Amino acid sequence: MLSVVGESGVSSTTSTHPSVQTASRILDTEDIDFQQTGWWFNREYRSKLVPNSEGRVAVPAAALDMQVSDVEYQTPAEKLRYARRGNFIYDAYKHTDVINTSVTVDLVTRLDIGSLPSVAASYVLHKAREAMYIDDDGDSFKTNELKQQTAIAWAKLKAKELTMLAVNALDNPTAIRLQSGITGTTGSRNPNLVGGRIR
Repeated sequence: MLSVVGESGVSSTTSTHPSVQTASRILDTEDIDFQQTGWWFNREYRSKLVPNSEGRVAVPAAALDMQVSDVEYQTPAEKLRYARRGNFIYDAYKHTDVINTSVTVDLVTRLDIGSLPSVAASYVLHKAREAMYIDDDGDSFKTNELKQQTAIAWAKLKAKELTMLAVNALDNPTAIRLQSGITGTTGSRNPNLVGGRIR
């Protein structure tokens, strides 16, 4: 990141040099912005959070996003009443974070850059380099070059995501409708398609 603005690298990220502090801030911002979307590598499903001795349910500090998937002793519809407020889960019906019950949640967790898959870490670093250069009022030619490198890193990341999710073109809703012989928005069947029938 420092090299794109014409400065030498440093051996420690705790340096008080203004450029190092700027680079750290930009890297932190880009990293959080990237990871909060939720990817195959930083999602945790059905994590059970239990109340502490005060009856409050703490949300893990590394959690960027949280969605309640189940609440013990409650109906499924009532899970909408619970949300994250600060470091604890809040009951919007009772207006308190003392809920005295376990909550099962799906989490998006922030990982250290060193713990990211290499393709994800590469994208974050390319995006941070681009942001650092733009922040330093860099010229448009080099900015475009950095944007192109970031775009290539993004394409590699998305390709890896497709591999990890094992998606298939036949999983597309349109393809599923065509395979079942249903056409249009009315749900009528087309005899020319597999599974269709003549009226």
